[in-house]
Parts: sequence; C-alpha cells; structure tokens
Amino acid sequence: MNKTGSVLLSVHAIMESDAIMKLEFAVQMTCSKCVMAVQSALEGVPGVQSVAIDLAQEQVLVESTLMSQEVQALIESTGRRAVLKGVGTSGQDLGAAVAMLGGMGSIQGVVRFLQVTPERCLIDGTIDGLQPGLHGLHVHKLGDLTQDCLSCGEHYNPFGRQHGAPQDTERHAGDLGNILAGPDGRALFRLEDSQLKVWDIIGRSLVVDSGEDDLGAGGHPLSKITGNSGQSLACGIIARSAGLFQNPKMICACDGVTLWEERDRPLAGPGRRAPETPAANL
Repeated sequence: MNKTGSVLLSVHAIMESDAIMKLEFAVQMTCSKCVMAVQSALEGVPGVQSVAIDLAQEQVLVESTLMSQEVQALIESTGRRAVLKGVGTSGQDLGAAVAMLGGMGSIQGVVRFLQVTPERCLIDGTIDGLQPGLHGLHVHKLGDLTQDCLSCGEHYNPFGRQHGAPQDTERHAGDLGNILAGPDGRALFRLEDSQLKVWDIIGRSLVVDSGEDDLGAGGHPLSKITGNSGQSLACGIIARSAGLFQNPKMICACDGVTLWEERDRPLAGPGRRAPETPAANL
C-alpha cells in the first residue's frame, strides 16, 4: 500500500470523475483496536474526505473521490474483511443501480451507477478476467440474458442517434467508451456521464466487449452502429441497488449465504448455496 497515493491497485485504472461518493461498508470489527486500525488506514489518504466508524454496527462510512475498490482495499489492508452495502451522496438520494457481470471463461465484475445530480451519473466498476488492453463498454436496450449476451439487444439509444464517444453529443445514450484491462486482466474505472440516468437504465443490461470501441470514427461499416468492438464477452442486468443505510441484510434467506461468505462463492449457479445441515438420525 502507498499511503500517500491510496492503494496501488493498478496503473491501468481509469479515473474520469472527482465526484464525492459516500460508501457504506460492513467491516468485521470486534474492538477499539479494530476501529483505530481502520481509521489509520483511511485518514490522511488523498481522495478520502471523511471517515465515520460505528463499532457496534460494524459499519464504516467513507466520503471519497476514490474508486470503491480502492477504499475497500484500504480497509482490508488492516486484515479485516469489508463488504460494500450501500452508496450515495451528501445530497438528495437520486437513485443507485448495480450490474453483476459474468461471461466467457472467468470474466466477472461489479459495476455501480450512482445518480450524483439530475445531470451527472457516476459509474464505478471492477471487471476481472479480461485480456489486457481496451474493451468497449455499453448499456444495451434489453435486460434479457436468456441467450447470454446475445439477447441483450442493441445499444441503449432512445434518441435514435449514431454511435459515438462518451463526450460526443451525437452518440447512443449507452455509449460508455473503453475500459482498460491491465496485465493482470483487471479493469478498474470511475467514469462520469451526462446522458445516462439511473432511472432509465434499471432493467436494461451492461455489456463489455472483446475489443476496442473505435467510438464511431474507425471507418468500418459497423463504426456508426456498434463501434466495431467485437463480440460481447460479459454482461449483466442493471438492477436497483441499495442506497445508504437501506441494506440491513446479514444473511440471504434464499440461499443461506451470509454477508461474509458471499465473496467466496459464485454469484449464481452451482456452489452458491450454503451447505445443507444433515438431517438428524431418527
């Protein structure tokens, strides 16, 4: 860890927003020494604005301009597990959403959307298992995974525009440009977008592609339609996510997995459920 420059998660992290986000973590803490360790790991780090710790609730609330994964890594550098339970801002709650991505091979990721103001949507994500390099990222029209990413439909494009770069006026609302995976296959990004609105994309899907999006300027016949970024590698439905203090869950009633066990299990499918307790011999 580099205390003067946050956690060195990856030199390939993309930071394009300095919006302040409030992050609510559940952290395994049992004593005042735990509190002091977590506080020491966070306070004084550039990008961390404030820290509030509640030992009784095992709760850490951080205001920060860092990526959520960076803040979590700082907390876990103390040897204590942390789980992000809610996100928000210091202002009005305008909505949050999350997409759990899965796809080819070992690709998986979590991408969060937070409506910071009516005009600004913050996108904070981590995707693992990618080939090093640039990968197109888009919101697609449909939240249909019946045929994996093939059934997600076209890019979300409510105004019937041509494909473009995120900074372009003429672009699909779902055009989020490229994310960059480092040599370890991890892409970390924190982006801000002026066309996406959380309330419009819940129920749609987020898709990451195999290649670089040419942002509509590649001269290929698909450039103005899809960005010519290759096949879809991973996708997930964008679902409403908990805001601050809206997620009291400590155990999932549907599969018996506790808050602390979730990270060690697949997001879905075989291996997700907690082992059943053997029935007593009669």
